[in-house]
This record gives sequence, C-alpha cells and structure tokens, in this order.
Amino acid sequence: MNRVQQLQALQADVDVLAGADEATRLDGLPSWDSLAILLVISHFEHVHKIEITGAQVRACRTVGDILALLSPCS
Repeated sequence: MNRVQQLQALQADVDVLAGADEATRLDGLPSWDSLAILLVISHFEHVHKIEITGAQVRACRTVGDILALLSPCS
C-alpha cells in the first residue's frame, strides 16, 4: 500500500480526516477529539495489523505524522 492509498484508507475509517492531506494540522480539525483518536487506533489494528497507543496518536501534529507511524512497519 503506497502513501496515497494509506491516506485514503485512513480517511475512509476516520471521517474527521475526509478531505485532509498530509500537511493538515490535527488541532485545526473541529472534530479532532478522543473518539477520532480511537478510530485511528482501530484503523491501525484492523487494516495494518499493528498496535499503536493513544499517546502516539496524541503526539502527532499533522495527518502526515499519523501516517509516519506506519513507516517502521511498511
């Protein structure tokens, strides 16, 4: 799965990220909250078969930072 496909898959599961690109700041998204973070965690577990923590997601500043969590596993 390439980076564009990873972003599209993430957007499909986390609707708050619809229309976002890698440079989109998470703190600028009106619905970026604990539920969105849980959806990101669930997406990683179900789609990529890897476990990430809420702390890892909360440390991300942009959508690109979230996708970078996949780098060690890609």
